Amino acid sequence: MLIRRHKIRIALIANSDLAVFHWRGGLIKELVSRGLDVTVVAPDGKYVSKIEKLGVKYIPVPVSRFLNPLGDIAFFLRLYYIFRKNRFDLVHTMSVKPNVYGTIAAWLARVDRIVCLLSGTGFAFADLPGIKQKLLRWFVTWLYRVALRVSDRAWFQNPDDLDYFFKKRIIQGNKGVVIRGSGVDTLEYSKASVSNKERSSLMKELQLPEKAHCVLMVVARMIWSKGIREFLEAASILKEKHPEWFFILVAPVDQGTPDAVSESDIELFQKNECVRIIKMFRHDIKVFEAISDIMVLPSFYPEGVPRVLIEGLAMSLPLITTNRPGCKETVKHGKNGYLIPPQDTSALVKKLSILIQDKNKRKEFGDYSRLMAEKEFDEKIVLERVIKEVYGI
Repeated sequence: MLIRRHKIRIALIANSDLAVFHWRGGLIKELVSRGLDVTVVAPDGKYVSKIEKLGVKYIPVPVSRFLNPLGDIAFFLRLYYIFRKNRFDLVHTMSVKPNVYGTIAAWLARVDRIVCLLSGTGFAFADLPGIKQKLLRWFVTWLYRVALRVSDRAWFQNPDDLDYFFKKRIIQGNKGVVIRGSGVDTLEYSKASVSNKERSSLMKELQLPEKAHCVLMVVARMIWSKGIREFLEAASILKEKHPEWFFILVAPVDQGTPDAVSESDIELFQKNECVRIIKMFRHDIKVFEAISDIMVLPSFYPEGVPRVLIEGLAMSLPLITTNRPGCKETVKHGKNGYLIPPQDTSALVKKLSILIQDKNKRKEFGDYSRLMAEKEFDEKIVLERVIKEVYGI
């Protein structure tokens, strides 16, 4: 239990200012509302000023996304210096590099409590072929063994990841706790929270007919392992039988990843008249969700619990996703959606066909999704558990 007579000082360590603002904003607001002194340590970017307006300090520290020995050493040393200088009571790391380098640096700096968030196991644990992938997995596994040995608590977002880490002896004892996802504000995310004007404006931008139906897929990066090929192939198969249905893919281009979708592939799929591909990050994802009838994420990437699927629950959407760790946490098969095998386009087409042809089932599934969001994934419920079970406050 973390108890201090002075104001508790917490540092949140991340690899992206965008991720902090959009996916950890609720956590920051909750910590600040409780009178805690919060500092964010992450790369510089255009969201820094917005994060600071939440009532926190911001220390910019560069970190490379991919393996970079010199850059990683510099990142580690900068974190150690920051921890020694600021004397935080608690350090909370997020994503792979902050988790491994930040945790060890915090331990060496004698921070009282060190916790980390594993929102999915990450690219190193993806089911990809090649000796480089195997070496990367071995290296990251070794780093995690060291980091989790000196940490106080590790927050996993699904039970499969914790079970995997335990079986591989990456984590030991009872340090791991499962809290599914990061939650969403169910008041902010609801069908009623989006105006007709916002809906109409987006429909016009996407050049969609007034009575169009939409299947939506949103991913953080344009990479194949998110199931992009399966989604776009399903659209091609279904377009002739259901011409009034449109398939929307919102996925920022990410050419730095070996698994990235190429520009030529994107151009090829864009020739399909029933497909709309948005190749950039959008701040109005909620409006995309509001104009959609079905949400799809046929991912086989090592997910935590995808934020977009939790948003889909809150926005009363039926979901179709894979029976993979993380994704399957959001679907009760046959009640609010369907679970399909990964990399199975025919299964995706089959389940989409059922929902496309059955308006009542879409409504029934959507209502159940909303109920799940309120009872299991509401941000207030999740954050209360994080502060109590992970932070020990």
